[in-house]
Amino acid sequence: MEGNESLLVDMVLVFAASSPLWLAIGFTLRSPMNFFQVVLWMPAAMFTAFLWRGRLYGRIPEQSQGGVLISNHRSSADPFFMQMASYRPIGWMIAREFASGLLIGRIMDVLDVIKAGRRGVDTAATKRVIREAKAGRLICMFPEGRLNTTSQFMQACRPGAIMVAIKAGVPIIPCYLQNIPFSNEIFQPFYTPAKVSLYVGDPIDVVALSEGKTDKPTLQRVSIHCIAEIGKLAGLKDWKPEMAGKTWLEKTPD
Repeated sequence: MEGNESLLVDMVLVFAASSPLWLAIGFTLRSPMNFFQVVLWMPAAMFTAFLWRGRLYGRIPEQSQGGVLISNHRSSADPFFMQMASYRPIGWMIAREFASGLLIGRIMDVLDVIKAGRRGVDTAATKRVIREAKAGRLICMFPEGRLNTTSQFMQACRPGAIMVAIKAGVPIIPCYLQNIPFSNEIFQPFYTPAKVSLYVGDPIDVVALSEGKTDKPTLQRVSIHCIAEIGKLAGLKDWKPEMAGKTWLEKTPD
């Protein structure tokens, strides 16, 4: 009898220990994500739900059409919230120096991030983003191009995300992250409790707004329109974004 009880206890312990694995397998079968992406997604979901008490208002469209998400950028944890709002895996354009290293590099490869240079125009990365958005992938790009640790709502922005959406023929989806802990330290959000809300706006048909043009005045006009929608999600109806010039990196605060 004692042997049977011991076996039963062992079976329960094995089942409990392996339950995350079975959950990952089950979710993979019902999700566009692959198994390894789901394994990384699970702890992200735990952080979002319990440490940061994330709340979602609106939803990223589930249809197979591609799109470019834009948002304010306050911390290294921002992608966690964006991904939690979508059933589909989101593609990220990340500065190459932040996606290197033995461990981080492998994780970024699993997540299939798009690595780009921070200075100048990375033509190869831009072409890949356009190609993947056109093929139906969701891409997230932060118009500020770097973390905003200032008291400003958003820093000066660049029109790259809008150009990508126009050339790919997909909509811009504005998003706003509220109350996210922000810092220059990459790991600080992962031990800082918060109550974060993500607001998702309606898709914007930038192809119609631009008439398919990507000249500088058109990009400037459409970019201001799209980025201003982030402000409206934050309740700032009269806020107007500032567009960055060529020396935008040199203006970044220390």
